[in-house]
Amino acid sequence: MPPKKKPVVPVDPTAINNTTAQTTRRFTRSSSSSTTTTTTTTTTTTAAIASNARAKHTVDTDMGSAVSKAKAIKARKSRKSNGTEVAPTDSTATTNGHTNDPSSPSSSSKQDQTVEESSSATPNGKGKRKTTTAAEPKAATAKKHKVSKSADDENAIVVPKVVSKPMKPAKKSQPKNAEEWFELYASEEDPSQIDVPGIIRLLEDLSVKFESAAIYILCWKLGLPTMGSIPREKWIDGMKKFGVTNNAQLLKTLGTWLDQTKPVSPASDNFLAFFKYMFQFSKNVPEARTVALDSAIAVLAFVLDPLTYDLKYDPETAVPLKWENHPYPHAVPFVEFLTEKQPVKVINKDQWESFLPFNRSVEYMLGNYDPDGAWPALYDQYVDWRKERDGLTAGPKDGPDTES
Repeated sequence: MPPKKKPVVPVDPTAINNTTAQTTRRFTRSSSSSTTTTTTTTTTTTAAIASNARAKHTVDTDMGSAVSKAKAIKARKSRKSNGTEVAPTDSTATTNGHTNDPSSPSSSSKQDQTVEESSSATPNGKGKRKTTTAAEPKAATAKKHKVSKSADDENAIVVPKVVSKPMKPAKKSQPKNAEEWFELYASEEDPSQIDVPGIIRLLEDLSVKFESAAIYILCWKLGLPTMGSIPREKWIDGMKKFGVTNNAQLLKTLGTWLDQTKPVSPASDNFLAFFKYMFQFSKNVPEARTVALDSAIAVLAFVLDPLTYDLKYDPETAVPLKWENHPYPHAVPFVEFLTEKQPVKVINKDQWESFLPFNRSVEYMLGNYDPDGAWPALYDQYVDWRKERDGLTAGPKDGPDTES
């Protein structure tokens, strides 16, 4: 607990002066005696001077502390009445790990010590006395750190920050000839041909869907016998023939070929030639005489659809044509018939090439269909299926299919 404060007792000024004088003279003699006996070294002399100062300070502390405390109390009351009292946090700030709270013992002793102390002492005990008041705590202020600039910083050249635009992707270098172009898509296993993965990469670079007729038009123009790969000789000879050496030129040429081959009614010579070629191209082997039904359905679906003859064709967004707007009205129901009924296992050349004349001769509603005509039996089955599905009355009687 902090020591109890001594009550302030009125003292006679005359007695205080006499006591101070006697005390001063007594410690002066003690100081002189101490100085005379310890003059051997500079270190001991300094110790004696400090001892005299501490002794004198001890004697004066009782009076000095009482006066200073009275002044401090009066000053605090004055500030409180004027509304300028310092916040408690300022007066109780921590310095060097000790609390400056006035109510604590250590704080009281420090305030008493700072009321009246000797600024310098002499061997005679005489010195200038500096009296301070300990009741004026100053608000702590943050020190501003000075930033020193070196000569290099002052002489440094400030370079403005340049905001660069995003770099555009570098364009792929164009091949110089058909040979270099072929190497870009050649198979790693067999460099003499472009296999299916290479064809897919080519279409991706061209931004053309595999479901479009573009790749089949290209195979037709190159004279490929069957699907599956593009030999080196066919590629180089065909590209030199058409004067095409890179993808940009090929894309432009494909657009022209698609427009020229697009199915119309009546059929153009280009479409007739392409339609016949696709039967041969769809065979598993060149020597085969028929095409598997699954392959025939897939090929007929895009070969007969005018929408696929477009470089921007996308099967996910394309809207199928109605039969009224289709150049070959029987195309869609005929493919549906083959898919649903599976009437045969293979399609032969006669059945394939009879489709275009059948569309040109027979109306969509089958009103002019002649059952005694020279159509393959597969088309008689198609008419029976349409009659049953659509509720039509025209058409031949049902009969067995004699074709294989």
